[in-house]
Amino acid sequence: MPLIKTNTNNPIRGRTIPNSGQRKDCNAVIAQITFADLGRGAGTLHTMGVARVDMQGRTAAGDANIQVQIGKGTVAAAVIFNSVQQTTDPANQRGAANGTVSVLNQSMDSGTVWNLTGTLP
Repeated sequence: MPLIKTNTNNPIRGRTIPNSGQRKDCNAVIAQITFADLGRGAGTLHTMGVARVDMQGRTAAGDANIQVQIGKGTVAAAVIFNSVQQTTDPANQRGAANGTVSVLNQSMDSGTVWNLTGTLP
């Protein structure tokens, strides 16, 4: 099953709307995400300028809650389902990382939480 990007239409609580300079930092820090980041524990994954990508933790099902933050405010939020994280194929791992980058950018644009679901070979 392919990756599916879904806008939950749930607004981001405590949302921070970045100015143009902050937005560049957000785009740059989101672009640093790799497949290995999806399996990490809670904490900061990457920092760029004023923006950072944080792994907030996992749901009971093992889904990753990833947020882009500036200070204490959240710019973007996405839940990456556990099924996406299970692929062992390098090409599909790149696809999972690219999908994560995509949903975080879409979350930043929309102000809502996005999900990345699906199962990769």
